[in-house]
Amino acid sequence: MGGAASAPVVASAFHPSLAPVGVLLAVLGYGVGTYMAYICGLMLQAVAP
Repeated sequence: MGGAASAPVVASAFHPSLAPVGVLLAVLGYGVGTYMAYICGLMLQAVAP
């Protein structure tokens, strides 16, 4: 729940200097997730009859 919008808020709740790290991880998470979903779709197409 949350994702890129809440990652910096949660990170800064623990330590204020962690907010940029939260933004970076959120953006990287979306990028990796999108890429992996595309690869998963290609694999499922290859398996489908």
